Amino acid sequence: MRRFAPLLGLVSGCYGYYPISESGPAGRDVQMTLTDSGAVVLARQVGPFADELNGRLVSMSGNDYVLAMSSVHQRDGNETSWRGERVAVPRPLVARLEEALALRAAAIGARIVLLEGGLQSCGAR
Repeated sequence: MRRFAPLLGLVSGCYGYYPISESGPAGRDVQMTLTDSGAVVLARQVGPFADELNGRLVSMSGNDYVLAMSSVHQRDGNETSWRGERVAVPRPLVARLEEALALRAAAIGARIVLLEGGLQSCGAR
């Protein structure tokens, strides 16, 4: 295990996205996957061909999620950084809402093994 010690620093900041309940984690970092119609409807606000919106969930009220945006991932692979601008996203336009959480210990151990073999790095898509 000592040979893995240097790699622990590489994975200590790793996180993944996990589904959340409707009660929701207001104030936490989330990733929203838009529906196809969501990408079309929100194109004027977040840019064309948006696939995923990342940021801090400000609120979940009524029919909308309000997100303080950190980035937009587009279907063509491009990503645009944001600086916390707020965007209201109607719930029907969201295909999936996931919370950013630290990777579980077993997943971190698997990443260490893969890292040692040079096969994968933390945060790779």
